[in-house]
Amino acid sequence: MSSPFPPPEAFRESLPFPIHWVSDPETAERLRDRLLARAEPWGIDIETTLTGQHHCEIALVQISDGKEAWLVDSLSFEFKPVIEALYASPLHVLVVHGGIGDLAVLKRVLGIMPDNVFDTLVAAQVLAIPSPNLRELAKECLLVRMTKGSQQSNWRVRPLSPGQYKYAALDAWVLPGIARVLGERVAAEGKTDAVREATKAMLEAVRSYAPPRLHPYEQSFAHRSRDKRARARLHALLEWRTQLANRGNIEILMSFGNRLLGALAEKNPADAAAMEKLGVHGRLARRYADRIVKVLESANAADGEKDAPKPSPPTA
Repeated sequence: MSSPFPPPEAFRESLPFPIHWVSDPETAERLRDRLLARAEPWGIDIETTLTGQHHCEIALVQISDGKEAWLVDSLSFEFKPVIEALYASPLHVLVVHGGIGDLAVLKRVLGIMPDNVFDTLVAAQVLAIPSPNLRELAKECLLVRMTKGSQQSNWRVRPLSPGQYKYAALDAWVLPGIARVLGERVAAEGKTDAVREATKAMLEAVRSYAPPRLHPYEQSFAHRSRDKRARARLHALLEWRTQLANRGNIEILMSFGNRLLGALAEKNPADAAAMEKLGVHGRLARRYADRIVKVLESANAADGEKDAPKPSPPTA
């Protein structure tokens, strides 16, 4: 098995704090014990596949107390006990940035919610900070420069690249420090109640969140197409794209957009030549045409079975 760590020589500069890789139940248990034993604020961030809040998989969880960082390999073991420990203690303040996204994904995947949360984005918005994104807050509050270069990368890959490794660790490491600085400003400006109410509203939105039954594009497609079989084909194509993208295939996500899948569902092409007229050219056609045909045929067959008349019960 390849090491999850980039080789030391890959780093152009030394890491500014200790980073620990957590990829097995034993290491996770030690982290869990540490989380339950200590009461300081803990920052949490996640990296996911690129299939959106309703469908993504969690590829990495980053946790930090502002002194060290732990990268939890959520693909390699059952990581829920770590998050339960993080959420469990009433003494913990869980620091997030834009928690309405990450906390909703954690709720969808794990079925659990935190109670004691400080959201640096919420605090920055209440304080009317002009650029409340994490990169600007890290620079303003901590004089730390962050990059976004690895944000849209493939987070399922192992080993992580040096850029991913540092980006992921920094995302969590800056959170407790930013929370401390913003918390002092919130108190000094008499906006504690405003932040509390805004955070309460954010948590309520997360608590009530449920992924939609249909992909948003399916809903708009259904308004303009009454063809049940075309809708069934679109559903199958979207599921196929999500499954491959969640396994780390970023190409399929970038190349097969919703409109192209909608055209494939409507026209139901039988071969690569027919797909080329719809925009599936060259290498994409060579790589995916046969698989798309199988998805379409399977959807057609399944829908045909659904519509087929049921046999009459035998007469006595």
